[in-house]
Amino acid sequence: MRRTLIHAVLLTAACFALAALTFVLSGCATAARALNIVSPTYTIRDIRPRVDIALPLSASSIDFDFTLGVDNPNSVGLRLDRVNFDLLINNNPVLNSVSNDPRIEIPARGAGDVHLRTRLGYANARTLFREIADAVQGNRAKYELRGDAYYNTPIGTMRFPVTVYSTR
Repeated sequence: MRRTLIHAVLLTAACFALAALTFVLSGCATAARALNIVSPTYTIRDIRPRVDIALPLSASSIDFDFTLGVDNPNSVGLRLDRVNFDLLINNNPVLNSVSNDPRIEIPARGAGDVHLRTRLGYANARTLFREIADAVQGNRAKYELRGDAYYNTPIGTMRFPVTVYSTR
């Protein structure tokens, strides 16, 4: 009799836990549909290279500071946790980086700026130099910033693709 009572209590507790879990998950799905959070749009507002020449030259590098404009069309504010991205010039991958800038608030139906920094080593600088030389000689270089942005939203962390490219 005692064993049957223990089984009944455990079975009842499991049912309550399952019911609570179902309630919570259906609430989150309903909140997600009600908020209808969509991907922000992005633009590159500024690029500032900084050259660090060292001896031997293989220790030299170029740092790039990007200012990425974020336009949030949603009815809720978004907090940017991090951005990972690749920079391509004329479809050639030149560098990749992850930005863990302090949390940046993008207001609801508003805009904000995100500052990204990445370092280009000596080995990749030759590729970049070739692309810049083509641009100077009249073959305009096409660049693309491609990656993912992770936002903290009222319904949890969401990942959105980031793609910004130049127009010829």
